[in-house]
Amino acid sequence: MSALGRLIAQENTASDLLAYLVELDPLPLVGVLGLPEGKYAARREARAGGRRSRLDLLVYRSGATDPVAVLELKGASGEHGDQLERYAAWAASLTDVPRLMYCTLDGGTTGAPPAPWQLLSLIDLFATWQDSAHPHAAWLAGEVTTLLRQWDRQADDVIGSATGWYVPDLVTRRIAAALGDDAEALRTKAGNPMLLAYRRLPGDSEAWLGVDLRCEGRDRPKRPWLFRPFVEVSFSDPTAQAQATARRLAVGLHDAMTLATVQRVVKNPDALSANKHGGLAGFRDGAPVFYHDKQVRLATQFRLDVRQVDRHQVAEMIRAVVDHLETVAAELHLPGQNATAETESQQ
Repeated sequence: MSALGRLIAQENTASDLLAYLVELDPLPLVGVLGLPEGKYAARREARAGGRRSRLDLLVYRSGATDPVAVLELKGASGEHGDQLERYAAWAASLTDVPRLMYCTLDGGTTGAPPAPWQLLSLIDLFATWQDSAHPHAAWLAGEVTTLLRQWDRQADDVIGSATGWYVPDLVTRRIAAALGDDAEALRTKAGNPMLLAYRRLPGDSEAWLGVDLRCEGRDRPKRPWLFRPFVEVSFSDPTAQAQATARRLAVGLHDAMTLATVQRVVKNPDALSANKHGGLAGFRDGAPVFYHDKQVRLATQFRLDVRQVDRHQVAEMIRAVVDHLETVAAELHLPGQNATAETESQQ
């Protein structure tokens, strides 16, 4: 089913398949959305106000000019900026406000979308055609639903055993949801799934401790992910002062961020490995050199063997490392950006 998987992995083609099912038999869609009886049709990639606003699927009752439902499908990617808010504002401007459905494989595992959007599982959506009177629709829906259920299970299984194209995205989003408000699923510049888990440095409002988790590519599921304990200062404004503060914090914590130390605080130490410098990029004139982003997020870097762990174990590892860094920072009374600013103002 690899060819079908490539189609489902792309939101545009998944939406096309859904529109095709509606063409073959619109009745299942009426049922799953709770619409009144009648004739309905679907329209793909319709504009919703501005030039950037193109909705995945709009459902119209025969003879009506306004849609009765809007379906936004999300697979590998998440919400783009204020996308859902813009679509909701457009829907609210219509004479007859449509139902807004946010369709994702995450189900309820990563939280609810913002109101007035309603969550609808992609599995439940496609599965409704399995009982269709149209044999082609029933067959296609069965194939798609089987594949989506497989990917959903893989996201909770050993990460390195996954075959679904956007299972790594599901993994990072579900880990972020498990960690709570102090974590978010993002993308690297190369478009690969990543996660940031962070916590403010004790006694400081401008510095953070955390773990940066990065998938290195969906095409090789068994390839190790990067697991990077970090300190960060003013990422949105990487001034020389912020870089100097981040450097001072990282040097103060570098023993706590090396592989040997981190392995002592996690339950799956064998899943982590590093270079000969224990996760540091190296040493220069005897001083530690860190991996970095903009010189204000300084990190050690380990390889996480995803053939050994599932998302639950990774979430536990991340939580343990962040707790560990917070404890060490508090014991060392490390000053951050606030302390630097206060010192300079007194001079």
